Amino acid sequence: MKNFTKLNALEAITLYKSLDLETEAEEIIRHNKASDLKTISWPWNRKPKAWEHSSYAFGFIPIKTNNDNLLKIHEARSIIADQSLKDAKITLSLDYFRAYDYPGKGKHRVLFKFNAKNYLKDSGEQDLSFNQTFAIQEGQNAPISGYPIFVGLNTGRQLMQFDVEIVNISNDNDGQLLDTIEKGVVKNGITLLNTLNPVLPILSEYATGITKLIAGRNRNIEITSPKMGLYFDDIASHLKMSRGVYIAIQTSNPGEFNWNQWHYNRSFGEIQSIDGTHKELPYNYFAFSIS
Repeated sequence: MKNFTKLNALEAITLYKSLDLETEAEEIIRHNKASDLKTISWPWNRKPKAWEHSSYAFGFIPIKTNNDNLLKIHEARSIIADQSLKDAKITLSLDYFRAYDYPGKGKHRVLFKFNAKNYLKDSGEQDLSFNQTFAIQEGQNAPISGYPIFVGLNTGRQLMQFDVEIVNISNDNDGQLLDTIEKGVVKNGITLLNTLNPVLPILSEYATGITKLIAGRNRNIEITSPKMGLYFDDIASHLKMSRGVYIAIQTSNPGEFNWNQWHYNRSFGEIQSIDGTHKELPYNYFAFSIS
């Protein structure tokens, strides 16, 4: 993934022009007239684009047994790990996927890939990959809710490892390939068994190969690739493993993001600011649930 925050203005202009993002390139030029572009660092004297952020803030909404409409969002490092999930089976679902600001305008076609480790008692670890494509209008969410990714995923005793890759598709020649993915054998999630399944590595290699091929094409932009470890320990810097919803927000300053200023509105299915300023998060984000 290209780290936009490490580019100087000249490098950013060159990159954006190579991706046919002329408007973005011209904006950088306009804000840096009569300057040595090589000396101008990100965000190049203009408001940064949401897709340029290189880090993530992680929030968490625990399972609720009441009917409260407005739910508190916790920092995912501050919760207590659920020890009952050790050596257990879980279902992992994609609940929300928001394209607040992606390269280009209008409707985006986005490839979403979710990788996980399946911990088997007798056979060690098994790497799994699942991908799907979504058509998302700029500033909106993908038309999904509780979309199954892994059903019966086996947990470990120390942690669960996940990572995500998101690619914005701009290369028209990839259309048929994406159509194949949308009709493919892993469209509806992967159901796992207790024993090693020889077919799963093939499916995972297929998903990985497709993602690498598309991400490497000219004009296609890898938006982000966060890596997560959900732990059963009490180390302050670790994200904790529990039942509920994890929210991953793309930002360059995760330490400055205050989850206490936001809550989840169950009626509207939206993350809103408590003071009423924002009816939805002004960030790119995705949310997945563990049950």
